Amino acid sequence: MSGRDMLGDEMPWLVPLFFGSIAIWLFPKVVESFAKGRSERLLMALRWLPFTLLAVILSLRMSSILSHDTDHLEVVSYLLADSSLTDRLHILFAGDGLVEWMLLPLVYLFAWNGQGMGGTWKDEHLQKFKRTLALMLLVSATLFFDDSAYIAPESFPLTPIPSPSFDMWVAIMLLLVEILVISGLMSMYGPPKGLETYRKRMFLPASPLVLTGFAFLAMAFMDSSVFDTEWWADPYQNDKVAMMWLWVFVAFNLHVFGRPIHDIDSKLGVGDGRSRSLAFSIGASLGILILVTSWLMHQQDAPDATAIRSALWLVGWISVMMAMVLLLPMLGFDDGARPELDWARWTLLFGPMVLFVMHPYSPFLLLGSWFALIATMVLPWMLEREAKSLPVWQVVALSAGMIAVFSVTLLSGQGMVIAVPLGGIFATLSSMMMLRHASA
Repeated sequence: MSGRDMLGDEMPWLVPLFFGSIAIWLFPKVVESFAKGRSERLLMALRWLPFTLLAVILSLRMSSILSHDTDHLEVVSYLLADSSLTDRLHILFAGDGLVEWMLLPLVYLFAWNGQGMGGTWKDEHLQKFKRTLALMLLVSATLFFDDSAYIAPESFPLTPIPSPSFDMWVAIMLLLVEILVISGLMSMYGPPKGLETYRKRMFLPASPLVLTGFAFLAMAFMDSSVFDTEWWADPYQNDKVAMMWLWVFVAFNLHVFGRPIHDIDSKLGVGDGRSRSLAFSIGASLGILILVTSWLMHQQDAPDATAIRSALWLVGWISVMMAMVLLLPMLGFDDGARPELDWARWTLLFGPMVLFVMHPYSPFLLLGSWFALIATMVLPWMLEREAKSLPVWQVVALSAGMIAVFSVTLLSGQGMVIAVPLGGIFATLSSMMMLRHASA
């Protein structure tokens, strides 16, 4: 044994308590009703608890590094006794604490109560916002918060090893990811702005600045080795980086699909034929997922000769998730004109990220989930009686676009490396097309 104690050894309750303070926000309405019934101070304490606990964890890490505490793994691994302040700050921000620094602004949002929004955010908007944020943090927690960063290993390094690399471009990219995730959640759950907003920006589903940010990240993704052919030999080789990119994809989904779908659905009409539309949308989504995911995994031979069977298991898990969330309207989670379809879409928006904790090949679901989301946008307009029918040319264009993107992806042999940028461009154009139709 090392005879040394780190944070997880000295205060084993601190990190679980932090997760618990986030978990309660999966039920924000219950938490706020309970706290308000007792005192406003209790409500304020519960809102600030995640931020406060993470700040305590960060302050303890900061104290260990700056004071050269040799009971701390990062100090022994990367620093000498005479290391400069610059070296110590580098480890503080680029080492295991990097995840904590990135999550600090996110957990602050549990304390945020719509300030600065001119009173436009109602309680229901904030509750949905915090519920989704809590889910994303908890799903990612097992990968972002590695035990090795908090619990002392059997033995410490005898000599320092090279410190983690971190430069200006990495910092810019991480800051951009943070901005896009937060703005995506705010766009998804904020008050509706109406279709006129899209008309003013030529029906772009998100602002030009946001789309430019995603274009920059797409280039960074293609320049990295994440999800390329070699990656699948060991898909958990860098699970923190993989999960970060899945957060980027979720942010993209929220901007390009989440908010526009809500605004488009408001123009569908009273909903005659809604049940038929729901059944066809779910069936088409699962069929598309099976086809696209199976072909992609088979081409990349991921994980091995059982690729198609693994793809079927992945889509099976998505089906289970979809079946479970379809029960939520019966439990009172039925806001919106088409709650069942909204929850089915929610599975497609978040499913690849949620499943990554259990199945390392879930990123292969991404392209199929984009195609499936497009199908759930189109089919209600084709099947509901009061909806304005889509022009034939638009249906043909969307179908041809899916086939073209999928074919180029397969022919390129690059798998996810080319599927992400091509699929992202097609998803944006499809959303624009549907926004234009709904606004006409």
